[in-house]
Amino acid sequence: MFRHRSLALTLASALLLAACSRGPEALAPEQRPLVSELPAAERAQFRHLPIQGAPNFRDLGGYKTSDGSTVKWGMLYRTDALNDLTSNDQRYLERLNIKRIVDFRLLEEAGDAPDKLPPSLAPLYKPMPVMFNGQNYNDFVKRVMKGDTEGLHLDKLLVDANRLFVEQGSPIFREWLHGLVQTDGAQVFHCTAGKDRTGFAAAIFLLSLGVPKETVMQDYLLSNQNLQKKNESALWKMRIFSLGRADTQGVQHLMGVEPAYLQSAFDTMEKQYGSIDNYLREALGVDDEFRAQLRARYLEAAGN
Repeated sequence: MFRHRSLALTLASALLLAACSRGPEALAPEQRPLVSELPAAERAQFRHLPIQGAPNFRDLGGYKTSDGSTVKWGMLYRTDALNDLTSNDQRYLERLNIKRIVDFRLLEEAGDAPDKLPPSLAPLYKPMPVMFNGQNYNDFVKRVMKGDTEGLHLDKLLVDANRLFVEQGSPIFREWLHGLVQTDGAQVFHCTAGKDRTGFAAAIFLLSLGVPKETVMQDYLLSNQNLQKKNESALWKMRIFSLGRADTQGVQHLMGVEPAYLQSAFDTMEKQYGSIDNYLREALGVDDEFRAQLRARYLEAAGN
């Protein structure tokens, strides 16, 4: 039986590799492998899940902690918004044993582009809105589309946003983080692009497990390659729909991630709390008891 299972997993891996040249969406939902079931040596290359409608959907498994443990695969997924899921994407998501889907978008954002979830997952959706830029969302969008961006400081908006995640958003991120140990099964969290609010949430999760800050930053920067095609398409649409008025050059500062953005959050943690670990403990409740619960659920010994 073990030999047959191994052959099946190897075949699934080969099918996905063969499909990559045509795009992962070329595979039927039942042929898309569950990364946690692949041989350990092959999992990292499939961190980015084969989901057509959410190009920044990825598994947070496989990262090493400072003490040599490994984050489990198939337990926690970070992604961009799920409003463009195809029917095949929806069927694939149903195979991931998802038990909670948290949306960090403002209610206006989510209302403009609601997640397109299959009926079996829709009841698991939980909005947990986090302020993104300190501006009224609808007014901000209108000003950008009109090219009226003077005073918005788009070039440093995401530096300021990450500072505000620490200064103002900690109660929501604390609630989300503690919810990770209150629900059995896999969980998903996202915002619009899956890079800023989601990137901050992924960072505090990995840091709480003991993943080094350098590794956390590497995960944060993966959004740039995952979102490249989506961002190019979005900029083209903005030019068309705004009749050329939109400040697309300024918006490019908002469409990717840079080390300085997340570093702004780290610097704010250290300035206001003395250290990142103090921030985790005092603002997010990552005390010894909670950290032990988080590690018990999301870590495994190296080599498993």
